[in-house]
Amino acid sequence: MFGSKKKDDELKKAAASKKIEDTSEDAAKNYSFIKHLIITGQVNRLIVIIATISSVVIFVVLALLSFLGVLQIGFTAVDFLIFAALSGTGIYGFYETIRIRMIFKIDSIFPDFVRDLAESRRAGMTFTKSILFASKGNYGILTPEIQKISQQVSWGSNVSDALLAFSERVQTKAIRRTILLIIEASKSGGNVADVLDVAAKDAREIKMLEAERKTNMASYVVVVYVGMFVFLAILLILCTSFIPAMVGEGGTGMQGVMGGGGTLASLQEITTTFFYACIIQGFGSGLVAGVFEDGTFTASVKHVFIMVFISWFMFKFTLGV
Repeated sequence: MFGSKKKDDELKKAAASKKIEDTSEDAAKNYSFIKHLIITGQVNRLIVIIATISSVVIFVVLALLSFLGVLQIGFTAVDFLIFAALSGTGIYGFYETIRIRMIFKIDSIFPDFVRDLAESRRAGMTFTKSILFASKGNYGILTPEIQKISQQVSWGSNVSDALLAFSERVQTKAIRRTILLIIEASKSGGNVADVLDVAAKDAREIKMLEAERKTNMASYVVVVYVGMFVFLAILLILCTSFIPAMVGEGGTGMQGVMGGGGTLASLQEITTTFFYACIIQGFGSGLVAGVFEDGTFTASVKHVFIMVFISWFMFKFTLGV
């Protein structure tokens, strides 16, 4: 009897100990996840994504209520759906615009950071000490990123992981290529200082090529905007002058020209069709403009917002669609 009771006590202690261990492991995982978010700079992105999704969901719900007739405040269900698209593209798009500009500046300063690492290596410092020493310097907008690398190294991570986390934060091909080159050089055990000099020169040349490409492609972005606004202007002119004459006094004559016995569409129907066409054109032109500008669809988001908003605004407050 006493042996059975003792055994039960031991089982309870083991279960309690296991529960404490599981709780400690969960807390460690949560801390590790939060630390990863801080190190990789994903906290702001997470906040922006949550705000974007929340705004889109709110406007979609309002669109559904408006479609069912529950909500009547002067905007149609289509307006709320467009608001959903604008809120999604606007919040995320302008966040990406600010982030890309910051990355552009980081790319410009990064070769100086690599060159200073090379000089520190030549002075006899280890790779880790070179980074810790560089974190005390002033590299403009790049300084916080270097301090994050130094912080991650001081937390116990190796230099390779810290540099890879840095490349994940900025997400540019030039920096990722340079970081991989530096990591391979440090692993090979060769003359790291010479490799760093070559990496700095390579990063600077890549940056010059990217700047030249953006300059050359800027004219194509302008052409896309001009084409979009010309299309919008033509539709507005048609809806304000030419089409009202077709469906007004000249409507009977136009019926004969367009097929005889059919009923000519009303001005409101034609204007609504043109409105939908202009919104679709705005989406397509924005995507193309972003690809021309940066080569990625991420850069297209802000162009989609601008073109769709202008199209909606002009039709809504000029024609009352």
